[in-house]
Amino acid sequence: MIKVGIIGAGEIAQLSHLPLLVNLPDLYEVLAIADASAGAAGKVQKKFNIPKLYAKAEELIADKDIDAIFVLTPDPLHCTYVLESLEAGKHVFVEKPAAMNSIDVKKMMEAEAKHPNQTVMVGYMRRYASSFLKAKEILESDRRPIEYIRFRDIIREGDFYIGQTMKVYRPMGDLPAGSAEKLAAMKREQHSAGIGAGANEVQRTAYQMFLGLGCHSFSAVRELIGLPREINTVLGSKNGTHLVALLQYDGFIGTYEMINDQNVVQFDAAIEIFQGTRKLLIKYDTPYIRHLPYSLEVTETINGNSKTTLYGPDYHDAFETELLYFADCINRRQKPKTSLADSLLDLELFEKMARMVVET
Repeated sequence: MIKVGIIGAGEIAQLSHLPLLVNLPDLYEVLAIADASAGAAGKVQKKFNIPKLYAKAEELIADKDIDAIFVLTPDPLHCTYVLESLEAGKHVFVEKPAAMNSIDVKKMMEAEAKHPNQTVMVGYMRRYASSFLKAKEILESDRRPIEYIRFRDIIREGDFYIGQTMKVYRPMGDLPAGSAEKLAAMKREQHSAGIGAGANEVQRTAYQMFLGLGCHSFSAVRELIGLPREINTVLGSKNGTHLVALLQYDGFIGTYEMINDQNVVQFDAAIEIFQGTRKLLIKYDTPYIRHLPYSLEVTETINGNSKTTLYGPDYHDAFETELLYFADCINRRQKPKTSLADSLLDLELFEKMARMVVET
């Protein structure tokens, strides 16, 4: 039984991690929660029957009964709490992005190396979805050449879905004075460490878009086919909230599209891999509604005829799959595939891409 402490009582904790942790009582026991908003944390504590409520994350980290810390805070706080958790002898699950620049990821990797018996995992849940895992299996069993890849995140953000499906408790005017301003300053400072203090506002917005949403897609594509050899072009519009990248891989090109602020109700997150006579289409739906089905569509031309095979629907929750995997890594003392070193590859790529953004 892994005894868990949660730092951060926001959307991702309430909608995904806490319901699933509570639903895995043979593996996990949630002992404590901490959040800057005592009011929101108290509501969440009551809803999920969590024994301990801490006013400060540092107090939770120091709790000797806790085995693993889930860092579910705003992104600028990830590095601080991962480092403190490692020093306290805890296993760590940190939501993506692991940090906001490659320098901080390397700091965490150095701390991780000093604590080899502790597991640190980054929450790239799309890489644990059944459709993704099936696509990887097919690609590895039949390595016909890739000719083109297209992947995208063209979505309506979560408030639309959350407002119709589940009650989320939010800070109730009880955040410490100046905390929002302090967090914004930390964010800007950490962005500057990654892409330079001279980066313009479009580049900064684009960088945050890559860190917040793009890391899901780029991380998944990287596991399937590797990193791009070159970034040819990154175009941005609407102050950096609309992005298109042209990518050069070994022997083929690819495109990535992102729109994360549209008002049309749509969640078009997908990876399409073209291999001449075969195309794989991995589709993701909104993570804000649990247990939506995953599917993989494979279309092939065989003897002049077209055949489409649909794998799924599969209703396993990718968040639950990664929690099962995290527990297994802890129990077996194995390094997870979504490790700090793995996430560093994305941060370095995004730093390069953000500096290349040209506004149109």
